[in-house]
Amino acid sequence: MSESDEALAPITVAEFSRRMSDLFHRVPRFRDIAVSGEITGFNPSGNAFFFSLKDQGAQGGPKLSCFLRAEQLPPGVELADGLAVVARGEIINYGPQGRYSLTVRRIDATGLGLLFVELQALKERLQREGLFNDERKRALPRFPRSVAVISTREGKGIDDFVREIARRAPFVRIQIFDTRVQGIGAERDIAAAVARADASGSDLILLGRGGGSYEDLFPFNREEVVRAIVATRTPVMTAIGHSADIHLADLAADGRANTPSLAADLVLSAWMKAAEWLPKVSERLAVAAERRFDVAARDIELRARALVDTAARRIAAKQSALLQREREMLALDPRARLAGRAAAIATRREKLHAVSAASIGRAATRFDAYRERLPERAIGFVGRKRTLLDLARAALESVDPNAPLRRGYAMLFRDGAVVRNAEELRVGDEVRARFGRGAARARIESIETNEEEP
Repeated sequence: MSESDEALAPITVAEFSRRMSDLFHRVPRFRDIAVSGEITGFNPSGNAFFFSLKDQGAQGGPKLSCFLRAEQLPPGVELADGLAVVARGEIINYGPQGRYSLTVRRIDATGLGLLFVELQALKERLQREGLFNDERKRALPRFPRSVAVISTREGKGIDDFVREIARRAPFVRIQIFDTRVQGIGAERDIAAAVARADASGSDLILLGRGGGSYEDLFPFNREEVVRAIVATRTPVMTAIGHSADIHLADLAADGRANTPSLAADLVLSAWMKAAEWLPKVSERLAVAAERRFDVAARDIELRARALVDTAARRIAAKQSALLQREREMLALDPRARLAGRAAAIATRREKLHAVSAASIGRAATRFDAYRERLPERAIGFVGRKRTLLDLARAALESVDPNAPLRRGYAMLFRDGAVVRNAEELRVGDEVRARFGRGAARARIESIETNEEEP
């Protein structure tokens, strides 16, 4: 084999990585090199810092992985995304993964990166306009029935939110507005998606995506996105990334969650509390009905006693007046007039007894009527309250996601998402069927989309 053929002979990837390591080690320039750039993807871990360097102001392009021990960080220097630095150290090739990186021995801060300076200037200008003021923001709906989700279908970051809503509150309608969420010009696509979601009639807009680098998430710091959020009539919640970083979109939104899963908790918090309150409300309603029944019974009894006492007092007053008249007649004492008066008195006494008996009879009749109507009214009152309780219980059971499964229906999932239409499936797809008790996996062998629903 000639020397040229030997030079062109293929080598393994591991051999190539080993040769690159030898090259970095032999060339003095690679053992002590200074690189200037802007920090991105800063990640402290224990006693070390991991980050990348990129050219200042660039949202794309090459990045250099860097590693720095904490004890080599100069006093007073705080590393963060967007900081412009000069890092000096040795280029090494990491054998197991075949990747090269810069082991930093010294680092000096030279100022703020262009993206960071631009972001701060935009933030201050929008803040002066009042776009981040709490007074401008709207209250998030307590019981949203529909949510417009703005994200990309290509990523998995927002799947946690959709999955949690489908599992815990399937009665809440989710509408996905697919858009780019990173890259040059992504802010225009996001702003347009916000406008479309605002016109959908949803109760709430969720703007979110999964985690990413400082540059990947930078479209959410653009003015177009902030102004699109402020212009909506629909309340907006953000769930951007999986970190505590605050973006300008977060400051403009009406609510914010650190992760899509926490966003689902916030959206469903009032629904979940209502489900917990309903049994307690039902119990309190039954107790209140029983108390009102007791109060009504005591009131009727007191009224009946008062009626009997009034009749007795009136009879006693009439008898007293009659006796007084008799004494007056006896005082006059002509015998002839006395005999006539005696007859009149006897007649009046009979009438008085008749009137007294009639009054007592009417009072007793009314008392019996009250006593007979009391159970009927009490039963009617309890019946009405029980009807309201049954309606409330039926309303809660109607939103129970497991109720259809217990009646013999099944829910079909593909890749974790609920299948609502046969047109979403393809022959050969693997699906998971969930029943009232248990689940099963199957493969689609045929699809029929023209059959009428039973």
